Amino acid sequence: MKRMTTLCLFGGLLMLATTVAADETYTCTYGPDERVISVVYQDQEAKVPCEVRYQKEGVTETLWSAEEEVGYCDEKAKAFIEKQRVWGWNCEEKSTE
Repeated sequence: MKRMTTLCLFGGLLMLATTVAADETYTCTYGPDERVISVVYQDQEAKVPCEVRYQKEGVTETLWSAEEEVGYCDEKAKAFIEKQRVWGWNCEEKSTE
């Protein structure tokens, strides 16, 4: 019984991990340095809840999140990407293929 519970728990976590996916990921470079900005949706169709994640030097942090406001994460990510570009970073959308 314990093994079945562990398998069910693992399967549930695996399903959760596959449903949380970045719809938009940008890689920003400045010389040898690289940053990754991602918009992550828990519900791909509803687009909320969402998070804007920023990866820098191997550390990922959530900069913004929204539970109900559709478009909030997209707006915040695009503004942050534009700010990176003003600072001299070259940001390009990363292909999901």
